Amino acid sequence: MARPKSDKSQRETIVNATLNCFHQFGYEGTTVARICKATGLSAGNIHYHFGGKKNLLEEAMRVLLRDVRARMVDSLRKADSPADRITAIVESNLHPDLFNQPICITWLHFWAQAPHAEELSRLERVNRARFRQNLRHEFGQLYPRERTELLITQLVAMVDGFWIEKAQPGATIDSQQAIYAVKVFLQGQR
Repeated sequence: MARPKSDKSQRETIVNATLNCFHQFGYEGTTVARICKATGLSAGNIHYHFGGKKNLLEEAMRVLLRDVRARMVDSLRKADSPADRITAIVESNLHPDLFNQPICITWLHFWAQAPHAEELSRLERVNRARFRQNLRHEFGQLYPRERTELLITQLVAMVDGFWIEKAQPGATIDSQQAIYAVKVFLQGQR
């Protein structure tokens, strides 16, 4: 039986509440009961749409990954050179709408759960491969293969490190500072 179109709105409400609960209570402290309280929906509604907390984390990550990808595709359309496209890739991964503490905390929960859940692990592998492949294509036009691979490793570590830093209590780094730090690093590679 196909779900009604109004379900899309409920699904978005549930995912947003899940993100907020992960931020407020952590993965272990997030319960269907807390999500119900935040959404005003019944546990039956939550289970109908997602089945449980692991599936909610999976859907939240799918939403976040789609947001990053949409921003990247849009930014890449406007970029003319490999260097501009590298900057576009970085900026889309550190965009202020995504690079905030609630989302960074959710991302850490995702990373922590991925080794233990096949679908989350698959999402992480696909995301990491896509990020690295996009960088490989652009760096490969500027540098030899060995240097390209080293730069990709360094840049991915920087971006991941900024996300981890942003998830910490009292973190002060913002999107502009993180992007600037990456740009300074990239300028030093020329």
